Amino acid sequence: MTTKQRTGLVVFVAALLVRFVAAVVTTVTTLNPDSTADARGFAGVADTIAENLLRGQLSTPEAGYIYELWGSFLAPFWLLPGPSGFYARLGNALLAAFAIYNVYLIARTYHSHQAGVIAALPMIFYPSFVAVHSTVLREAIVLFGITTAARLLTVSSRNYLRRLTYALAGVSLYVATIMRTDNLIIYVAAVAAALAAYVVERRPNPLRSVVVGTGLSLVGFVLALPVVRTGVRHLARIREVRAFGRAAYLSDVVPRTIIELIAFSWIGAAYFLYAPFPWMIETIPDLLISMEGVGSIAFTIAAIWGVRSLGQKNLSATVGLLVGLALAVVFYGVGTANYGTGMRHRQMFLWVIFLFGGIGISKHVQFMWPFRWGRSVFTKSDPNRSASD
Repeated sequence: MTTKQRTGLVVFVAALLVRFVAAVVTTVTTLNPDSTADARGFAGVADTIAENLLRGQLSTPEAGYIYELWGSFLAPFWLLPGPSGFYARLGNALLAAFAIYNVYLIARTYHSHQAGVIAALPMIFYPSFVAVHSTVLREAIVLFGITTAARLLTVSSRNYLRRLTYALAGVSLYVATIMRTDNLIIYVAAVAAALAAYVVERRPNPLRSVVVGTGLSLVGFVLALPVVRTGVRHLARIREVRAFGRAAYLSDVVPRTIIELIAFSWIGAAYFLYAPFPWMIETIPDLLISMEGVGSIAFTIAAIWGVRSLGQKNLSATVGLLVGLALAVVFYGVGTANYGTGMRHRQMFLWVIFLFGGIGISKHVQFMWPFRWGRSVFTKSDPNRSASD
């Protein structure tokens, strides 16, 4: 087994073991706040669907679209003898571990196994990630679908497998979409941007293509203004609904026009990605999540170098990831006014920052595992990706 294979296995097993322990704790105690509310609702619907199946009935309770859908995915665990809720949590833990491995593999492919490990570390150990992934919430399967699609589209496959790879990527994105339909426009924009960058990069006159593409984009935006205005109003309604509880912030600020949305977007994005900030801390869990925010800020700064590095090797993937991330943090930043909700939702997109950040850190610092470290000035060939890796 090569170093790359061993490291990848360690990343996967570490992610799974951490979530396995958390799943045990969540099953036998009430310490995990993410195991209440929606999680209990999903478990109840899954239990009902399983009971109906045992009676020979293919029926679901009228609990709402997403409860019935995700409950149907979870129902097979309730057909098994024993602690069904624990089995379901292990299933989610497995999906999350694969998602983390996907991020590791992308970073390793485009830089080094060290970059992959660094990108995966916060996803493995952030308390918020572990807490959510050890419940029956749907965040794990959404993260799995997004990262699997990204891995399949960015990590090269053999020519004869390419069509199958694209098909599997489409299936992965489809699963992620039906589990959270609000993200559809984000996925479409990210894929479209990646395709546009791919076409422009290969044209004989890329500058002309950029000018034409920018012009067409502006025309398209003007034509889509009625839809955009409707979307802004929709985000305003969502923000008003979520702006309650102890973890609410800026609840009086509700952008209702395109100009107001643009002006507030960077503030909303910052709160969405990094809250709670120091002045918002009231409890020990708040402090833990705030420390995560500090780590995410550090990764965001390092991501500047990671974007440049990945862009030199795969421009279309870089553009697609950046467009998707930008839209996500703007939409969710405007539509979210509670950092409890934001803590769960940002997990779908923070991995992009960790990916770029892991590469950016590895561009400037080479760690000598396990205890020593030293500075390394990399060349364009990235010495970290040596044959010994």
